[in-house]
Amino acid sequence: MALVNLNQILNKKTVKHKTINRLIVVLVILLIFVGIPLIFILWEAKDIISHGRGIVASYKQQNFDNLKKEVSSTKWELQKTNIALGFLFWVKAIPILGGYYSDVKGFAGAGVEELEAMDKLLSSLQPSKAELGFDGYPKSGPDRITQAVKILDKSLPNIDKIEGNLKKAAELVKNIDTNKYPQKFKGKDIRDNLETAKNFIMGAQVAVKEGKEALTIAPQALGLTSPRTYLLLFQNDKEIRPTGGFMTAYATITLSSGQVNATTSDDIYRLDEKLLNVCLTKICPLTPPSPIVKYLPEVTGKVRSAWSMRDSNISPDVPTSAREFERMYQLLGQGLPFDGIIFIDTQVVEELIEVTGPIDVYGTKYSQEIDKRCNCPNVIYELESYAEIAAKGEKDRKAILGVLMQQILARSVGSDVEKLPQLIETVATLANHKHVMFFMHDTNTQKALANLNWTGEIKNTDTDYLHINDSNFAGGKSNIYVEQTVTQEINTQKDGVKKKITIEYKNPQAFNTWLNGINRDYVRFYVPKGSKLIFSKGSEVEVTTIEDLGKTVFEAFVQVRPTNLRKLEIEYTIPYQLEGEYKLLIQKQPGAKDFKYKIKLNGSQKADFNLDTDKEFKFDI
Repeated sequence: MALVNLNQILNKKTVKHKTINRLIVVLVILLIFVGIPLIFILWEAKDIISHGRGIVASYKQQNFDNLKKEVSSTKWELQKTNIALGFLFWVKAIPILGGYYSDVKGFAGAGVEELEAMDKLLSSLQPSKAELGFDGYPKSGPDRITQAVKILDKSLPNIDKIEGNLKKAAELVKNIDTNKYPQKFKGKDIRDNLETAKNFIMGAQVAVKEGKEALTIAPQALGLTSPRTYLLLFQNDKEIRPTGGFMTAYATITLSSGQVNATTSDDIYRLDEKLLNVCLTKICPLTPPSPIVKYLPEVTGKVRSAWSMRDSNISPDVPTSAREFERMYQLLGQGLPFDGIIFIDTQVVEELIEVTGPIDVYGTKYSQEIDKRCNCPNVIYELESYAEIAAKGEKDRKAILGVLMQQILARSVGSDVEKLPQLIETVATLANHKHVMFFMHDTNTQKALANLNWTGEIKNTDTDYLHINDSNFAGGKSNIYVEQTVTQEINTQKDGVKKKITIEYKNPQAFNTWLNGINRDYVRFYVPKGSKLIFSKGSEVEVTTIEDLGKTVFEAFVQVRPTNLRKLEIEYTIPYQLEGEYKLLIQKQPGAKDFKYKIKLNGSQKADFNLDTDKEFKFDI
């Protein structure tokens, strides 16, 4: 009996000993595969942050040699972190956690590639560091811009050498979903910073691949060799018109080595007043086009008999409308004292102020704070208030656009170096989403910007095509509130395609005397040439068919009232011969919101998205 008890005790001790041994083995394995890599990663993270700050400090102090050293050191520390992350490869198999691990690994790898590209460029610039102004003394915002333009000019011959690095970096982050991250953590922005980092990495690759021509012409366009003067036209997208909005104001800006000076600024009515005075003494070819005659009466209710500069952007093709504006401008007898036109809308001002912070102009504060008077950002209310004053022709109105834009630009270029990626990403996104449009007189410059889709042309295509163009004719600023949902129901047939398009308009906001009135919307559907209308519903006039810009166009008119909704439907056939697949190009209207779109093909839903820029689709049939 004693022997049995002894054996039991010995067996228990053996089991316990084996359990301890197994636990030790597990702990050792965890230490090797988790503890050591994590300790190493945390250790390296401190060095990465330290050297990252060193990069910023070196640039601020204009110390080129130290800048190059800190870039190399940051790259080396990030490479070691990336290796340490590799030991945690097994985490990738864990649900949810694996996704976050992949994101960290992606950003780390992309960072190594971006820093390698920067290291290569700095090595190529080393012989020119004195010429580029790296003199050991901090520079003001405008001087930093001048230096940046010179650096770009000197870097162009070496762009091909870094294209591979930027491509790898973009591949590593392209599938990262930043929306799964919290907006803030312990008071710090998380999601926005990750989104900015991702867009900056992706944008760098696009810039050297698709925007190489634009980079090549940039130094000249920014006035490096000689000053360039541009006309800045402010389009009020809250009163939407074909190219982005009702033309409210203008400013003349001069770029010299990247530095900006606004020379003149006024509201668009001043130009029209000058044009009217000219036309009182000579015959002016200003017969208004039929849509303006039909849908845009004078304030008195009379039919318009003349065409104003403020309404010159009737064509949805930006270059066509820009040429029309310039034709009218030349009637003033001043020729064209500028090298091109830059169209911007309220979204540009709103998003740049988000980067710069509130700005004061003539005692009025422009900020991103929600203004209760309109249930919209304060900057929007103040801009719309100014537009209303300008429309009434009050003599003491101040020309704010030039001053406001100059202050925004001055604040932007003078901001901390750390904000530079956010600023670049914001400007590029605004252009990509058609809130900034360019019409340049220099053919090469215009072509380069067109390749980036920053010039607003209605494109030619041999596939199916759709562009919906809205014009708010005397409907106040109601586009602040009006939303649209566009559904395309597509049915393929032996001899072509039959389509039904439904637009649901909704204005949830209450009536406001000058902000939110009845939205009088002249709607045009640009579709493939030769399309035939077979049915329409919801238009307050008979839907007509015309041809424009190489497209068939269906014209309609709807009125959307505050706290109300409307639906507009059209059905038509397209002479589009299918060859195993269906292709579609949808072009966004400049200045428009990112409206909801749905695509159904032969009864099956294929896409559900927000139209933030032009989009191409290809579906098997």
